[in-house]
Formats: sequence, C-alpha cells, structure tokens
Amino acid sequence: MAYFRLRKDAEKWFAQIYAVPPFKVKWDMYYLCLMAGLASGRATEPGPSTDLVERWVEEYRPVSRYLIGLLVAAELRSSGIAMEDKAAVKTEFKRLLDAKSPNDLSDVGVRRMNAYASGGFEYLSGARDQRPYAIEEFLESWPAEVASLLDPSSTP
Repeated sequence: MAYFRLRKDAEKWFAQIYAVPPFKVKWDMYYLCLMAGLASGRATEPGPSTDLVERWVEEYRPVSRYLIGLLVAAELRSSGIAMEDKAAVKTEFKRLLDAKSPNDLSDVGVRRMNAYASGGFEYLSGARDQRPYAIEEFLESWPAEVASLLDPSSTP
C-alpha cells in the first residue's frame, strides 16, 4: 500500500512553523503543499520523503472525498480529458481510486497526490524569498499565493 509522503526538504522548510497552532499534524504541511500543487497543476516526483500515513488522518477524514475529487479533476485537466468524455473519465476514476484501500485511492492515486504535494511545495518555496518563520505571516499570505494560481490576473 502506498503512503502519503512529505518531501524531506519541505519538512525542513516548514520547520519553524510546524507544530505551532493551528498546525497539529505533519499532514497540515502536506495539505498546504497539495492545495498549491492541485491549483497550479504542478506535479513532480517527490525525491527523498518521509512516509506520513496510508490512511486519512483524523483531521482530514471529513474532507477526504473533496481532496480525492480535486485530484481527479487535476488529472483530467492535465490529461486533457473533457468531463463529457464519460469513458475516459471512468478510466481515470479506475486508475486513481480503489474502494478497498484504506484511503480510497489506488497506489497510482496516492503517488499522483504525492506528486501534486511535491509540485506544490516547489511552487510555494519558489514564490517566497525565504522559508516561513512565523505562522501568522505564512497563513496570512498562503491563501493569496494559492488564489493567484487559480486567477493568473491576481498577484500573491
């Protein structure tokens, strides 16, 4: 079974704000990177990483279906598959999902989610002059950075 994985350089980059409320688990850092990766469509191989968990952590279980939907939408977009192409969409669902796995994703689905988290980290770390040192500053700027990915006319 594939694990959700966080890049080691992302752990180091977030070191000053990890475990500072409202962050509770390492998956919080993974989530921030994942959202940036999904919004930008950027997916890269993670390289050296830390295994987090194979199941959804308690704090993210309520939004797991939403995150899976965002993954599927990002993969359809990156493959150029139109939602109207029912056969191709069904094939993507079969490739990414596995109802028998502890996280409802296939091994491919988890690897793709990890790739988006990795790509999101590359975006976040590249978009800032330095790594975050204060949780308040980071949480204040992060939404604008991710929103700028969704609306290229805005600036972070």
